[in-house]
Amino acid sequence: MNDDFDKQVRSQVYDLTMREGTPPLSSRIAGAQSAVLASFRRLADAHMLVLQSEGGEILMAGPYSAVPTPFRVRANGVAAYGNCIWDALGIPAMLRSDAEIDTSCADCGTSASIRIVDGALISQGLMHFAIPARHWWKDIVFT
Repeated sequence: MNDDFDKQVRSQVYDLTMREGTPPLSSRIAGAQSAVLASFRRLADAHMLVLQSEGGEILMAGPYSAVPTPFRVRANGVAAYGNCIWDALGIPAMLRSDAEIDTSCADCGTSASIRIVDGALISQGLMHFAIPARHWWKDIVFT
């Protein structure tokens, strides 16, 4: 295990992600690409990242998604995607920023807009978590 290297990789991943709104490709992280990809794997094994099934690039650097999702977040002048509503709410919390979240009802498809102002949720509606949080890592991509 390369604890110091993994900490540096994780720091670079989150620095870029928080500034740009999406997790970076391995080629943007300092170090030999094979070493960075190996670090990604170790970080994924520790539940700090989720990797794409092919190629070993980042799929999720919680709360951020590397691919478009139904949870679009605008905060700090950056557009990002949350992996779920919980993660979408986590992005402005992580950035300590106001935000707008655009999503829709998973049941009926009705669009929903959520605002975060000074750390407070400004919206009406209901959030439903179909799976208890303790079970999320059993299949984190489809939770």
